Amino acid sequence: MDIAVEYLDNRVDIIEPLDAPRECAAAASSSSVTAIGKTLLTGESVDTNSTRKLEAEIDFSLYDSCSCKSKPRPCVFVHGLGIKRDMPRNRDRFYYWGDLDGHAPCCTSMTYAYLNTSGNPWTSDTLQEKVCNRVMAVSHTSTNSVIADTIVVTHSMGNLMLAGAIANKKCSLDSSSTWVGLAGPMRGSMCSDFIQDSCAGRTTAVLETVAEATGKCPPTTGLKSLPIQGGPHSSAELDAAYTAAQEAYRDNVYAVMCGENYTGLVSLYQSIFWMLGKTVPHKSKRNDGMVEFTSCAAGIPESKFGNSYRDRFYRTKLNHFDMEFVSGDALIDEAKMPVKWFECLL
Repeated sequence: MDIAVEYLDNRVDIIEPLDAPRECAAAASSSSVTAIGKTLLTGESVDTNSTRKLEAEIDFSLYDSCSCKSKPRPCVFVHGLGIKRDMPRNRDRFYYWGDLDGHAPCCTSMTYAYLNTSGNPWTSDTLQEKVCNRVMAVSHTSTNSVIADTIVVTHSMGNLMLAGAIANKKCSLDSSSTWVGLAGPMRGSMCSDFIQDSCAGRTTAVLETVAEATGKCPPTTGLKSLPIQGGPHSSAELDAAYTAAQEAYRDNVYAVMCGENYTGLVSLYQSIFWMLGKTVPHKSKRNDGMVEFTSCAAGIPESKFGNSYRDRFYRTKLNHFDMEFVSGDALIDEAKMPVKWFECLL
């Protein structure tokens, strides 16, 4: 479009035509704007008395924290497979576990059992008695083999050790105590079967990768005690011990975290669990790289599990090591927030 412009020497007043319509037809419909939008358009200050109702995309910020909703108590952590010696007392720090400082509002203290799980089967009477002793040591009200006023957190084989101890009446949980179970191989692990099948005097690249997480050949006593229930490396006696431990677990555990996808959090060990998930002949693709979801659930109905850190029974996309809290949380994926789950659980 061409526009012709003529400059005049004198000012000309434009008079409104008397016969023109008073209103013009609307060329565009009006649109509502927010208080901030009005400020940007008009330059006026924001009305601090106005409110907006917005739906949050996610319902917490990175800086939100949870407070303790139950009774604060001492917390004791029981590890799984891979430790080669005993310590006579619980420790204040242990590399096996991630740092939960600031994320354990219900823990008045945090101590860590340190037991020889490589050289002992989970069914060992001695090992189960030591678990009871370590757990009972953190609360002054625990007496006569009854664990009182204590939060017990168990990972992997540690779940079987405590469940076996309860099933064998070596100790029991008082109603004032809370048991939190993480990644328990309550029906065994195919990693045990795989290592036992593969350690017949030969080494492969796959086996060496698996060994990074489970230990080198020959398989340890602890690992050999974890074959799949009912499988070729199990026995009638071990199958019965599994069944008793599962019943004790279901009757006593308060909250459970299990993995159904071994992708896990970004970490130095992530690739190891990708390899485990793809090469170990798990019975199900739903596993944390070492333990299948159904083994971890131990007969607890799957309908109880949810994939959010808000769920008491937490179905995650974490690998086996992630559930030791060693790699923190994902930023957005609620199925990868083990630390947040523990912080908000009790």
